[in-house]
Amino acid sequence: MINVYDLHFKKEIVPLFDHLHNEFSRMALLEIMSEMPESTEEIYERQDILKAFLANRRLFAPFAYSRIEFNQVYRYIEDKKNQGTHLTGNSLKLQLLLARSQSNREKGSLHQLYYFLSKIRQCYFDHLDSGPFPQPFRDRIGNISRMLTHLQVEKYYTIGRQRGFSILDVARVMELLQEKISSGEMDVFWKDFFLFEAYYSIAKGIDMNNFVFPVFNDTGLSIDGFYHPLLKHPVRNSLEVKEAVTLITGPNMSGKSTLLKSVGLCVYLAHLGLAVPAEKCVLPFFNVISVAINLNDDLKNGYSHFMQEIQTLKKVVLQAHDNQRCFAIFDELFRGTNIEDALAISTTTILGLKAFTGSFFFISTHLHQLEQIAGAGKINTCCIECRLDEGMPVFTYKLQAGWSDLKIGQVIFRQEGLNDLLHR
Repeated sequence: MINVYDLHFKKEIVPLFDHLHNEFSRMALLEIMSEMPESTEEIYERQDILKAFLANRRLFAPFAYSRIEFNQVYRYIEDKKNQGTHLTGNSLKLQLLLARSQSNREKGSLHQLYYFLSKIRQCYFDHLDSGPFPQPFRDRIGNISRMLTHLQVEKYYTIGRQRGFSILDVARVMELLQEKISSGEMDVFWKDFFLFEAYYSIAKGIDMNNFVFPVFNDTGLSIDGFYHPLLKHPVRNSLEVKEAVTLITGPNMSGKSTLLKSVGLCVYLAHLGLAVPAEKCVLPFFNVISVAINLNDDLKNGYSHFMQEIQTLKKVVLQAHDNQRCFAIFDELFRGTNIEDALAISTTTILGLKAFTGSFFFISTHLHQLEQIAGAGKINTCCIECRLDEGMPVFTYKLQAGWSDLKIGQVIFRQEGLNDLLHR
């Protein structure tokens, strides 16, 4: 079970890795970033592909083609595919001689096609060292390179640039294209090319953001120097937990939700086989990832905020009972009910969750009474530092061990002048 809606992944995180110029490569990227591998072996294979791109950093030099340029080239090939094979050899030459307008259109389209193919060959493949890539991906690169060779890209790009295509050139190239299209090789070429660009784009995003690749083992969850990549000046934090339950406290606006999103993002990116916004990350492989932050009422299904919390928790607990290794975040659990209910069921929840060793549950809370059960053992407690300086809250956003009892609601209420406004 994967529930990461509250990370706003597609809207906020995917753009960090999206340096693409056509929608087909973007679709391949979205597929990579939405389908979680089923084992650490598959994760490491994805990592190896990305590391191989990073070993070819010269690929990240400024380079682009326009969306219009690509669309015209792709549409030309698709039109040929839809037309099918009809004329070849002398019959094709004769038709081109008699139909001058068709001949001119073909010359223009072929010039554009070979200009595009020459550009991607020079920028992507001429200096690419395919050695570091895993064999299956290296085979895809080989398929792309062979197609560029079979289409004689260098020869016909030079002809188009220097003297233009003759009727004979057009006839030969059209026959060559029809052969590759009818055999299905052109479809394979595009599929491999789109996947190549998708991984290239992700690797470029990793390089630009200085993300690091995580390591998977069963010794616990340890993340050093993690942060949320959308923050302009992020505060880096570190955590190391072996206990199943981690309780996080801190006053409003201290950064609990952002910190939990940062941890959840590291775990999810790691399980996609990507690099993470941290200095170091070591974690187990989780079968279940659930991030519940800022839950809202579900009007469609008639669920209140509290019922949403209950259903989200129930799904995770059922998975844990099914011997699935779970990673779950619950931000301010049970804030959708009154304090007495919240305290009672939070106590039951925390004591119950700590029995699922091997899973990790992060719970932020404003219920200061829970400090009593936090001392019962096998529960990790952290708080986000905040202090009062001359009666004013000072937020450092730093995570530290322990429990926070600081209450600043009345301070902020007074700071905003509401005491005076309401007593007039």
